[in-house]
Amino acid sequence: MQKIGRFFNIRSIFLPSAVFILFSSHWLGFAVGAMRPARALDYLKNTGAEKGIVSAQNPFSDFSFDLFSGGDSLPVSTQAESCHPAYNVMEEFFSSAESDIVLKKEYCYLKNLTHLSAAQIKDIMLQPVSFKVEKNSSQPQILIYHTHATESYVPTADMAYDSSYAYRSTDNSRNMTAVGKVMADTLNNLGYNTIQDVTLHDYPSYNGSYDLSKATVENYLKKYPSIKIVLDIHRDAVERNGRLINPVVNINSTKYAQIMIISGRDNGYMNMPNYLENLKFATNLQNQLGKSRPGLARPVLFDYRNYNQQLTTGSLLVEIGTHGSTLQQAKNSAAAFAGALAQLLDGMQ
Repeated sequence: MQKIGRFFNIRSIFLPSAVFILFSSHWLGFAVGAMRPARALDYLKNTGAEKGIVSAQNPFSDFSFDLFSGGDSLPVSTQAESCHPAYNVMEEFFSSAESDIVLKKEYCYLKNLTHLSAAQIKDIMLQPVSFKVEKNSSQPQILIYHTHATESYVPTADMAYDSSYAYRSTDNSRNMTAVGKVMADTLNNLGYNTIQDVTLHDYPSYNGSYDLSKATVENYLKKYPSIKIVLDIHRDAVERNGRLINPVVNINSTKYAQIMIISGRDNGYMNMPNYLENLKFATNLQNQLGKSRPGLARPVLFDYRNYNQQLTTGSLLVEIGTHGSTLQQAKNSAAAFAGALAQLLDGMQ
């Protein structure tokens, strides 16, 4: 009886704690990241609408992109493009507002979902990065790859409606590799030797895609030790009340899918000893985007995630739009993002 009583006492303490951890959004990434450190957790995409979204009227519609373009090498498209009406898409501009969770320093906004204090993070934000990227180098400096390469965008009005469409495609002219190509081409044209890997790590199976992409990145880093920056290019998925949400900024009558940079923090089980170096890079890049392309970027997401970011101190995951964006909007943003990255790197020379 004494053993049974002890068991129930332990259970009465453990079970409520376990329930709290699993059902608290603040701890969910930490808990699953601890169980599967190689995969971390893509839980924003798997739990429906993002929490804490702030939508507002677009304040940049009257601006000319040329005023703060910084000379993008590949021009964006002014082609008018609309989502297919059958897919029930709503366009919104996601504004950035400082709060207890969303921190601001200069032009950089950061959404802190970790247990580091605001003061600790603000002390790290915009500190110099620990690496240098050589311009006009004969050796690759930047790697672009896609863990979820088959992610794709909403069909446009000139495309036939397909009730089975799952916002994924193995057609490299329509999926994330098409967006990554624009980014890589822009960076190369601006003088930064960039290579793109187009492996479909999530096909035929979505499971294990981060393990497969990890092996891909490790092979590139071994072959080209000159690589300083590694970018995993995705698109987000945001829904609300059964509608697809397309975060978009309209600049000079051209639409750009809003971007979100994700920088992961080690939860103690992810083998990410240098995660703060990635955070410095993320905040400097976000600050450059804020200065040269206001409204293009949502706040940096800083959370307990791995995303293979332990492999190099220049590793980031970048979400270009959502499944409610169009491919052209995503390509426009890819060119603008690459232009801002080149500006940042130019300033580090």
